[in-house]
Amino acid sequence: MSATSTALYCGTRWDEQGRWCYELIRADGSTESLPGIGTRLAFRVSEPGRFCLGYHGFGGGRRGRQACPRRARVDSGKQCAQCRITEGWSAVHSHRGPLTALPEQVRDYVAQPHHLYVAYFGDGMAKVGTASASRRQRRLFEQGALVARFITDSPDGLHVRELERVVSERAGLRQAVAGVTKTRILTKPLRPWSALEAAVADAAEHAAGALPADITRTDTVWSGGRDFYATILARGRFPDATEFTEDSGEYVLDAVTAHGHTIACVDEAGAGELVLVNDTRLIGRRIELDAAITAAPRPAQTSLF
Repeated sequence: MSATSTALYCGTRWDEQGRWCYELIRADGSTESLPGIGTRLAFRVSEPGRFCLGYHGFGGGRRGRQACPRRARVDSGKQCAQCRITEGWSAVHSHRGPLTALPEQVRDYVAQPHHLYVAYFGDGMAKVGTASASRRQRRLFEQGALVARFITDSPDGLHVRELERVVSERAGLRQAVAGVTKTRILTKPLRPWSALEAAVADAAEHAAGALPADITRTDTVWSGGRDFYATILARGRFPDATEFTEDSGEYVLDAVTAHGHTIACVDEAGAGELVLVNDTRLIGRRIELDAAITAAPRPAQTSLF
């Protein structure tokens, strides 16, 4: 990485083992992954607005993240309309027909086994969600779930989405929790880990009871957020989370640990407590990486800007 370079910030990315990185799209359209631990990410935001993150290739052609060919600006979401169509997920969300009628580039992915889970984020906040068999662990790390339970298996992505809808309606569980909400929960006094395990067990039992009678229930515990939770509990946190909300500024992220889009950074002023940073609103922004930048998030503020 050169001393100064520009990139499009894509957020944190996870693997099945819980390892994470910062993902960037370079000016030439290539994707770069920087290790989350051990990388001092020093950058400035100098351009207003957010930009399309491109699309993922799943089929027999180009695989992985592909940069937006138009470098389009976006007012909401992470993709322009054309990249959503190219990727194919927009069709999946509204699809009610057979798997064979799905766009070819996503058909094999949707056809693999999927799982229905209930995730818990603390402070009474739970949600129902879905994960493919190939991304079972990664999905929960990405979501920032502290603890979760898989409540049933499903033959494919269309079937599991219908189960998600049914459980959401019958059990009253939400299907999404905002990233900034997950981070703000972690700035509050934290309960013992055993309390989180009990909370997700109750939520999972309630959700499983809403499954159709012919669905086989499972009860598999996922505790992938335990080490992260133990670290911030032991180190302590400042009472305000840092969020990116404006169009300018210079910053340094020096991470100790992370989970989902919550990055726990050292306070360069020397305090022992961690600064919790939520990068959700930085995603899609063009940044200039500059190792000479010395600014860091201010723990006493509710915003970086």
